[in-house]
Amino acid sequence: MPIAYCLLPIAYCLLPIAYCLLPIAYCLLPIAYCLLPIAYQSDRASRQC
Repeated sequence: MPIAYCLLPIAYCLLPIAYCLLPIAYCLLPIAYCLLPIAYQSDRASRQC
């Protein structure tokens, strides 16, 4: 599979970036969970109008 051999170096290049972004994602997740109900409530409130 020549396509796989072509994509492999790209995957190895993106892996460290993913490992770098993972803690940021874990940090943002609770914030997202906190903001989600607020956004949902405001969306419902705007729909009622």
